[in-house]
Amino acid sequence: AWPSRPTGMLHAMLRTPLVVVIASLAGCVSKPSLRVGETIDPTPPISSSRSRQPALGESVLGAPLEHRSLGRGRLGVLLIGLIHGSEPEGYARFDTLWAGLNTPEIRRLATVHAVPTMNPDGHAGQSRYNARGVDLNRNWPASNFSPSVRRGSTPLSEPETRAVHGLIEKIGPDLIIVFHSSHNGPFVDPDGPALAVAAAFADAASAIDPRWRLVPDYANPAGSLGTYAGLDRGIPTLTVEFDRNGDPAEVMEAARAGLSAAIVRASGERAASM
Repeated sequence: AWPSRPTGMLHAMLRTPLVVVIASLAGCVSKPSLRVGETIDPTPPISSSRSRQPALGESVLGAPLEHRSLGRGRLGVLLIGLIHGSEPEGYARFDTLWAGLNTPEIRRLATVHAVPTMNPDGHAGQSRYNARGVDLNRNWPASNFSPSVRRGSTPLSEPETRAVHGLIEKIGPDLIIVFHSSHNGPFVDPDGPALAVAAAFADAASAIDPRWRLVPDYANPAGSLGTYAGLDRGIPTLTVEFDRNGDPAEVMEAARAGLSAAIVRASGERAASM
């Protein structure tokens, strides 16, 4: 049976804390579903709640597409993780990578936006593709797009690409960095006017891990984000390929250094062009 209700002074003393607890619970934000892939990174999120933005939209299966931001600088940067669900190396320590950007210099130079998991359905199913079997890095309105089962019937046919495309239109980034992983990694592939920025990334990363290198002549597949944003629209775009199954601690230390160096270089180029 429930205990008898407190009365008198005791009731008055208990009432205020109870209201505070209820008010606090009412303001809590629900956590993402575990099927989005929380279990791949046991490290709890370290970004402040202020960096979290409203979700961009939802995946085919209804998973939220997280959006976060930091800084107030003039350089607009967009980071995209896990565009291929079977390449979790970048996503697995994304919060660690994100924390490395939370410095006075980066916050002063740049406004950094991030979509840590563009393909949550593919990640949950350990698949390169989204839940409809479309490659989200082949579904962009690039000049070389052609319809297929894997590229989609039309550019932006998938809710995930539409959501991120909408963010690009909204923020107008000066630099886009997309994280992948490859058995040939780690390397950086520039698209568009991004060679110097990519070289800055590779130089800083290779000072920590000598395997990092610049690969400026990598292929540009039909409908890829690099082709669309970098070549067609002239937005400096870096494809960062982590080493598949590489050591996470070493990978992130080098990647943090490379990412910061790329942002500093891009900020300098932007300032020089104005």
